[in-house]
Amino acid sequence: MSSSSQNHFKDKKLRTAVLSIAVSFTLIIVKIVVGILTNSISILASAVDSFLDIITSSVNYFSIQKSEKPADSEHRFGHGKAEGLAGLFQTFVIWSSALYLVYLSIVRLTEGGKLVSVDWGILVIFLSIFVSYFLAKYIKRVAKETESLVLGADSLHYSVDVYTNTGVVAGLVIIKLTGFYFIDPVISIVIAALIFWSSKDIIVQSVDILMDRELPPDTIAEIEKSIMKYAPEVRSFHKLRTRNAGQSKFVEFHVVMDHTLTFVKSHEIAEDIVKEIKASVPGSEVTIHVDPDQITT
Repeated sequence: MSSSSQNHFKDKKLRTAVLSIAVSFTLIIVKIVVGILTNSISILASAVDSFLDIITSSVNYFSIQKSEKPADSEHRFGHGKAEGLAGLFQTFVIWSSALYLVYLSIVRLTEGGKLVSVDWGILVIFLSIFVSYFLAKYIKRVAKETESLVLGADSLHYSVDVYTNTGVVAGLVIIKLTGFYFIDPVISIVIAALIFWSSKDIIVQSVDILMDRELPPDTIAEIEKSIMKYAPEVRSFHKLRTRNAGQSKFVEFHVVMDHTLTFVKSHEIAEDIVKEIKASVPGSEVTIHVDPDQITT
């Protein structure tokens, strides 16, 4: 991937993270005000969810800046694992807040409490659903284009917001029609459960990055195909190792070539293999060690 493309992706990811922060900040202010005015714990739960979004989006912004820094003398493989660390931090914050929501909901169930101005609550949550839906679609598209874990996590947050806020609206409508106020904290507990569930993929992907998990099988197959495209000069390969660090993918292997080839020809084939892999696996860094199929004395 060229430096211009990398800079373009970096700028696009940073702009998307800033947009996410701005939207989350606006939603959290509106929800807190309306939640207090209506005395609705489910609206406040939705505000907490938006607060999580603003925290995670802020972490995303700084982790993208860090992970996109080029390799230096102290970080020879770059800074891509910063995204994995950010993902784990997000999960910690998300789970802590979800537990707090459960606590508030249990307190409300035991002590009771009525809602007021339910219509305003319904209107605000409808607005939140609309904004979250289109923001999630946009962030997901950018995450896929730039192969960003943290933006993928951000998109997931807003997608979950759509479902949780839909549940809040449904609950407020039922409360308005029936007067069953206990539904409000029950919805809050359901939101907390959804928050727990939605964050599990973030943990898995973050740990995969930090533990140097192999690239997906289809990517490995593309790499193997690129290597053996140069048979019969290329006899075989071994010690293939791959890993992912943010947007960068590292590929290392030994390639066995016909021992009658000159050093220059072997080098040329190795360079062609590198180009082939980089074309089929964008963002890859390839290291090849050439071995002869026979050792002559």
